[in-house]
Amino acid sequence: MKSLLSLAIATAMTVGGFSVATLSPNVNAGFSLKDLEKAVDKSDKKCKKGDDSCKSREKLKAAAIVGASAVAIKLIADMVVDYRSKQVSTENDVVAEYKKKHKKLPKTTVASLYDAESVNGDIIEPGTKVVIASTVEVVPGRDDKNVRVQERLTIYDNEDNTKPLKDLTKVVNPKNEAGGRFQNEFTFTFPEGMPQGVYPVGSTLLLNGKDAEKEDNKLQLVLHVDHLGNGQMVAVNQ
Repeated sequence: MKSLLSLAIATAMTVGGFSVATLSPNVNAGFSLKDLEKAVDKSDKKCKKGDDSCKSREKLKAAAIVGASAVAIKLIADMVVDYRSKQVSTENDVVAEYKKKHKKLPKTTVASLYDAESVNGDIIEPGTKVVIASTVEVVPGRDDKNVRVQERLTIYDNEDNTKPLKDLTKVVNPKNEAGGRFQNEFTFTFPEGMPQGVYPVGSTLLLNGKDAEKEDNKLQLVLHVDHLGNGQMVAVNQ
């Protein structure tokens, strides 16, 4: 088993042709040999009884996937994410516009607009800056004295889309805690060595500490983008 695990880790370290020599099986992101063992133990169920070749192949594939996930966890944990926010309309402007349609303010604070998308499109190369731009319009509620607007960025694993690799929350209106219209940007760069694949990116708007709206994007990380903007993924023998 140990020789198989070692081979799987070596395979994961060179996914896409990159080498991550500094990563060990016990990275502080929570990855360990136990993760590999669990994946390996469950991987050969689709093989016929007695087909040792199939079992070995499926175990190696499962272990390599877990190992590649560990690479992503470690690299994204160290990845820097910048955030900036700009108010483009005041609370009074937003309130006046809202009252034209609804006559009175809502009881609690609401988002009349939330949109978030990747400025770069959905095909990304390692080393390329990614910008997730959002537009937020917040209408204060009658019962809310202050309006705290926050935005959260979550990057999920390319294999297990329920597993967050990076989670960051920033305050949109730190100066006045009021409503209004804002234009925001999360900026980051997928580091060299990240395993290729599709990484879901969630953008969540929080109003007074509660999730209010969510937008989802999917970024396909590839090793090369041609002049037409098409991604070219490198095939990995399985």
